[in-house]
Amino acid sequence: MTNQIKSTASEQDAVSLARENFIGELKTLNRQHPGTGFGVALRTHSGNRYLLANARMPLPANKSEEFPTGRRVACLENGEGFSSIEVLADSFAYESISPRTEAAILGNALDLIARIDTLASLPDGAGDLIAATGTGG
Repeated sequence: MTNQIKSTASEQDAVSLARENFIGELKTLNRQHPGTGFGVALRTHSGNRYLLANARMPLPANKSEEFPTGRRVACLENGEGFSSIEVLADSFAYESISPRTEAAILGNALDLIARIDTLASLPDGAGDLIAATGTGG
């Protein structure tokens, strides 16, 4: 039982760190691609799901649902800190972008996934020293 509580606490810490450190990353994506909403769907190893989004990404009506217009841009399965990390874009805006813009978004999305997975896999307390400064790409 103690391991389960510790595991749940670690997952909550990882989600909190992701929220605090990477909401700015989503805002950076929005500045780089102003007509497109972006979201991140995190699934913990225990099965809990969390959504992070910038202001342009339509949110689900209920927390138990997916982003209503989310199109998967990139995904990591079976990461260190999360069982899956997905970066999604608003499908309505994403349909009209150029292949070059799509490639840039993909690069930024993969970088964001790598940063989240790295942050979530750090030992307890180590993530307190990390701050995201914006996506590369």
